Amino acid sequence: MKINEVYTTQEIVSKGLMERNVTTINAKVFSNEQKVYFFEPINSQAFRLYSIINKRSFFL
Repeated sequence: MKINEVYTTQEIVSKGLMERNVTTINAKVFSNEQKVYFFEPINSQAFRLYSIINKRSFFL
């Protein structure tokens, strides 16, 4: 997945990412075994990937 690219929820889930519940930021957060992906909503069906961080950093 590439930063600044737009993805649908189906595309994100098909990559093996699982959605995380977040309440403090206006973003969709998905993770896999190693990384956390942050998506901003573009419209009701599309999300722009704007950041990828190490999963350990997310839980600090």
